[in-house]
Amino acid sequence: MKKFDFPLWSDTAFSFFALFLFSLCIFRLYISELWAALAASALFAAAASVLLHLWRRARHRKKFGKENKRSEVRKLAFHLAMDSPQNNAKLIANSLCALHGQDKEDGSQDEICRENNTPYAKIGDETVYTRDGGESFLKFQFEKVTADELCPVIRGEGKNKTVYAAAFTDEAYGLAKAFGVALKDADDVYSLVKDSGCMPEHLIAPPAEKRGFKEKFAFRIRKSAWRGYAFSGAFLLLFSLITIFPVYYIVSGGVLLLLSALIRFFGKKE
Repeated sequence: MKKFDFPLWSDTAFSFFALFLFSLCIFRLYISELWAALAASALFAAAASVLLHLWRRARHRKKFGKENKRSEVRKLAFHLAMDSPQNNAKLIANSLCALHGQDKEDGSQDEICRENNTPYAKIGDETVYTRDGGESFLKFQFEKVTADELCPVIRGEGKNKTVYAAAFTDEAYGLAKAFGVALKDADDVYSLVKDSGCMPEHLIAPPAEKRGFKEKFAFRIRKSAWRGYAFSGAFLLLFSLITIFPVYYIVSGGVLLLLSALIRFFGKKE
């Protein structure tokens, strides 16, 4: 089931409301009939809101797509840090085998490579060895892998070395580059496991955090939207000086300013 994008629709509703009031203030000066001014304002606000909605939807999809991927990467990184080294080595070996169309470590075969009798990757002492002579070392942990932790890998024999981990320090990146060691962080591991179709069905997850009163009843509108509400409210108060409905615009502008203050403190974090 597709998740309802409440911030997008709330922004659209707010845009329609603000544009309707703005256009009504303008049209009422030139159209004597109230119903005609209301209709013209509604049509203008609806057309502009549709265009804004389509533009924002494309941006939201791109932004939320990246956020969803980052969330999945964090979940997999936590799972690998909590799981055993043997299971992690098996996952990486199976992913490499599947990605290269080879037999998996557990003995199963992919259809496109049933003729291959030798798996692309094998496990030995929690290290993954590939057919091309590569060695993959796994250092999945919660903290970044430091340069000191890379030293045993660098001192070992072999030239084609790769280290898989959630993250590395800048010093580790510099040391690995100097000695020709490839580093694969959480994003690379996620791409490898995802593209190979070996993503575990059930990931180890941390216990769910208890949500307090503020989190349960917080506005679902993004906190950054408070500027738009404040800007619109201030302009409605200014328009009340030239419109024939000053009380209406004063009340509407005051409500928007109040909403901007509430959203600023209780809005949804980015």
